[in-house]
Amino acid sequence: MTGGGRALSPAAEEYFDRLLTEAGRADSPSRRHHYVPRTYLRQWAYDERRIWALNTSTGIAKPLGISDVCVKENFHRVVGPDGPHNRVELMFGVVDSELRRVQSVLLRLSDPDDLSFDDYMALGVTMAVQRMRTLQQRRLHQQQAAWLEAQNPNDFQRLQDTPNNPHLVAGFHTETLFRAMWEAADVLTGRQLEIWDDSQGRIVTSDVPVVVPFRAGARPNLLAAPQIFWPISPDRVVVLSNEDRGEKAVFRRVTAAMAAALRGHVIQGREQMIFAGESQLRYLPVGKTLPRRAQARLRCSQWSPQGEYVPPPGCVVEWTDGYGATPDVQLCDQGWHRNAPGMLDYI
Repeated sequence: MTGGGRALSPAAEEYFDRLLTEAGRADSPSRRHHYVPRTYLRQWAYDERRIWALNTSTGIAKPLGISDVCVKENFHRVVGPDGPHNRVELMFGVVDSELRRVQSVLLRLSDPDDLSFDDYMALGVTMAVQRMRTLQQRRLHQQQAAWLEAQNPNDFQRLQDTPNNPHLVAGFHTETLFRAMWEAADVLTGRQLEIWDDSQGRIVTSDVPVVVPFRAGARPNLLAAPQIFWPISPDRVVVLSNEDRGEKAVFRRVTAAMAAALRGHVIQGREQMIFAGESQLRYLPVGKTLPRRAQARLRCSQWSPQGEYVPPPGCVVEWTDGYGATPDVQLCDQGWHRNAPGMLDYI
């Protein structure tokens, strides 16, 4: 709908202008970046400040301060013409402010006609950015870079900070995110909006709030995914569906089966942390470690992304996300590919 950011509505242009304005300000004093915004997580808090969190790498569930989860020092510290800076934090202040507005609009929504075109566009941008800004997305970028380096070390390098370039990873992630956000938003806004309500408060979320469920062990791309989920409270989840009903929004009541399926998608899609109301902890894998999560998945194909046949000995490497304990790499034996043990450094 935006043509990759080339045709913006007045509201979207104002949003983009705010991003540019913040990018030109003096350096931000903030060094702590919440890649899952606190305002978002506060919907699951039981006293405005603390939230029940399950660490799937240890199996331990306990209350944590919202200010202390999904946060990293200098997560988006990048290098500009005047040297290293944290001005990206100011840009994310705009992003988080819009997320707060969109989340509030959708939490209150009861009549589809109350949803404006600009609200729908803002939802697409918000979900696109929230999906791409996570620690998981950064780790998957690092796996891809490690594989490319193994294939052609002259043209590619591992995505890893060094003493000479201590902000390489943050710079790459930041540039990739803001470059791709409008294209991703266009895909999301072309879907049917559904609002799922759960009066029993069974909806959970994670440190990867936008959930693209795995299918047969692989995560489909945004165009192919039947449904994309964004939980916005224990009682409500936003769903973008490929099933067009011709309506602004479709409201559905969450059944026990729907709640269980969504919970499974969140568990598989998380990076490390799952957040839930205390009553839902009994349905989560408390006391167990979960070694499987999103990993790189590579396959060889004789077809290009444009549908063109590539005859042997040529091939096309298809890159998706898989669900496992390690990257899942199965490539042809024509001699084009090299092993990439460096991928295991980012599992």
